[in-house]
Amino acid sequence: MNIGIYGGTFNPPHIGHLILAQSAIDALALDHVLLVPAFRSPFKLQSESLPAAQRAEMVELAVSGNDRIRGEYYEVLKEDTSYTIDTLQHIRDRHPEDTLYLLMGEDTFAEFHLWKDPEKILTLATPAVAGRPGYDADAAAHPYEKAARRFSMPRIDVSSTDIRQRVREERSIQYLVPWTVQVFITAQGLYREPA
Repeated sequence: MNIGIYGGTFNPPHIGHLILAQSAIDALALDHVLLVPAFRSPFKLQSESLPAAQRAEMVELAVSGNDRIRGEYYEVLKEDTSYTIDTLQHIRDRHPEDTLYLLMGEDTFAEFHLWKDPEKILTLATPAVAGRPGYDADAAAHPYEKAARRFSMPRIDVSSTDIRQRVREERSIQYLVPWTVQVFITAQGLYREPA
């Protein structure tokens, strides 16, 4: 099988995440994509994130109804700082014969050289990079460019940061997140106070 692995804080998961995942399925002939919410990202302050259990619940809501995109909760259950290398090794151990693609946007790939053990990551999975608004592929080139597979996705400028801001300002997030996620955010009273 061809499996895509797409990690992030998903705070909250939004349509941009799902469009990237679906675009990768189409472009790379993936059997499915695993969305992997981080327990604690080494690159983001913990104070900016909801508890991992709430973000995992939103991921589960976001992927319901699409049997080719699933949640993978290894990092949440591990309850420690999340490193891609550890997650990939865990998935590789469970899928020794499958082809793994590490999905990311252009902005994330620009920082790939800063990750823990990027050389070993390349032995476990192929980076698959989607273009993002405001990022130039040539400008983001670095030593790992030749190892990456690139694919296109519809250009959509939506971010979790903007969604949180909209909720704080009592503006609509309709159509920016799946309806199930919107209902969860509203019902739980999430993001109403500044982080």
